[in-house]
Amino acid sequence: MTTPTFAIGQTVMVAQSKTHRQPEGVYRVVGAMPRDNGGYQYRIKGDLEKYERVIDERHLAAE
Repeated sequence: MTTPTFAIGQTVMVAQSKTHRQPEGVYRVVGAMPRDNGGYQYRIKGDLEKYERVIDERHLAAE
């Protein structure tokens, strides 16, 4: 099993694309979940949001 790219507590940016539209901004990694096909999904939370989001690793970039 590979090691997650992003650490819990790390701040990340969401990369925008035509098929993936998350609000832009800075998010904090809350948790990492391995995927069956390799890679990770992350639970992230914005400072001004009341809920967490789940997003694939490929849509994140380190701040």
